Amino acid sequence: MDALKRFVLRAWARGTHVVEHEAGLLLVLYLLNFAPIAWLNIHMYKGDQLGVLAADAIFLLGGVLLYVLILGFIPVRRLRRLLFALSFFVSLLLGGVEFFSIVQYSSLIGAGIVTAVLQTNPREAGEFIRMYVGWKGVAAAALLVVAGVFAYRRLHLVKVPFLTRHHLSLSLPVIIVAALVAGGVLLTRYYSFIINDSLDVPVVRVGRAATTSVENIRAFEKLKEEASSDVEVMENKSDTPYVVFILGESTTRDRMHLYGYPLENTPNLDELNEKGELAVFRDTISPEAATVAVLRKLLTFADMDSAKPWYAYNNMIDTMKAAGYRTYWLSNQESSGIWGNVAQLFAGRSDYSRFTRLRESHEDNGIYDEALFPLVDEALQAPAEKNFYLIHLMGGHGLYYMRFPYIFSKFTAADVPPPQDGLSEGKRTEIAQYANAIYYNDFIVTSIMGKFADKDAIVVYIPDHGEALYDRGSTFSGHVEEHPTKETLEVPMIFWASPAYRAHHPEKWQALKTAVDRPYMTDDFIHTLLDLLDIRTPEYDPRKSVINPAFQSRAHRMVQGHDYDAEMK
Repeated sequence: MDALKRFVLRAWARGTHVVEHEAGLLLVLYLLNFAPIAWLNIHMYKGDQLGVLAADAIFLLGGVLLYVLILGFIPVRRLRRLLFALSFFVSLLLGGVEFFSIVQYSSLIGAGIVTAVLQTNPREAGEFIRMYVGWKGVAAAALLVVAGVFAYRRLHLVKVPFLTRHHLSLSLPVIIVAALVAGGVLLTRYYSFIINDSLDVPVVRVGRAATTSVENIRAFEKLKEEASSDVEVMENKSDTPYVVFILGESTTRDRMHLYGYPLENTPNLDELNEKGELAVFRDTISPEAATVAVLRKLLTFADMDSAKPWYAYNNMIDTMKAAGYRTYWLSNQESSGIWGNVAQLFAGRSDYSRFTRLRESHEDNGIYDEALFPLVDEALQAPAEKNFYLIHLMGGHGLYYMRFPYIFSKFTAADVPPPQDGLSEGKRTEIAQYANAIYYNDFIVTSIMGKFADKDAIVVYIPDHGEALYDRGSTFSGHVEEHPTKETLEVPMIFWASPAYRAHHPEKWQALKTAVDRPYMTDDFIHTLLDLLDIRTPEYDPRKSVINPAFQSRAHRMVQGHDYDAEMK
């Protein structure tokens, strides 16, 4: 018993000695791990959740003190020093990489970035370094390493002069326990609704991201192996040099002024429509109420009546490539993950793909859609003879207040039109934020159209699905795949054509204008696209092209077993 007591006392003495004599290293270790947590809190909540940040700071202090104390218990001095050095330099390395990620992507390290790294070959890695890091970045990284080594050696000299070891021995357990208990109580009792991953230190976050990215890569590789790619083009009279598909997100047409909503949140589209430059389809719905489920049908020949898995059918990207088009995938959505893998499949099959940020499905994205403008400009610099651009927006995806910059804050809760009986101030504010997101989306969509105004171009805008916002007495906002509603299915379908296109293809433009009132479902859109471009494949069916004289509208548009025309329309 005496031997055990002596061992505990010696171990405790070593631990308190480490805390006392490594105060400088301890402080730097704490700051390197706390800085990303602080940035994430302020970036996400704009100062509204500083209480969470304070609780995080207290809890992390207790955690770092406990960690250093445990290191001090290791009896072998060299092993103890090695682990301390490893902790310091890993934190320094991850801190530097996260600083780069913040500057370049406005994001901490996540599965999206890790996935991109794991999937990058040496050539692509070199291109990445030249494009995003440059020699200044390499020099900064080298300087960081040198500064880290220098700091590590000098920080050993920093001690806590006002604490004696005896005093520290008595106060340290009190400090650790108080910090852990106080921080834990504050987080779980008062801020449990917002904690999520707010306390993830870099090494934990990167470890979780690596696990997620490996799972995502395996799922993606399986999907890529199974996807069909044997496109046969039987006839190809396509001569439109610029074809643009703007793929929107979470945009219901009834919340757009262009479709009759009282708030004037689509001024640019309204103006184009008044000039006769748009073909605005009035009765179009999506085949599902969630992005992944929609893309499986919207971008392939699979539809609601298909007997085979969606990936057994040819897709839009491969078909356009087979018809001689250079294909571009420009996206402000996630680059990988459970929801990103389907889009990544199509992006990977494109000749040219760019994402505004490397992001995994579960990572937040606060980048505005205008970040796509330089990607579009870059893609336009060296066009091929025929070009197909798919531009994927964030659109009206929740959280709505993150989808538009402050300058587009046009509407408030007071502007929300009736019926608003029973709606709280918070719900009306959410509806106003969505109206602002649509207002900003109007700017984005028409700006992209404007980039093709001097070209022979046809542009179509279709969101993947709609969005519900406390409609008809409902307490629900958002969209759920398993519960399609009128609002989550009804989407705009809008065509714009440049003056050159309308002059070269007046019959196609007239066909579009004539068809605007026909009931349509976007799982058949690929047939309309091929019809517009005079491309024929074995899968093409003129009865599914909304502009074709042979078009046959469905008597019942079925979604998840629900008859939209009988139950919702």
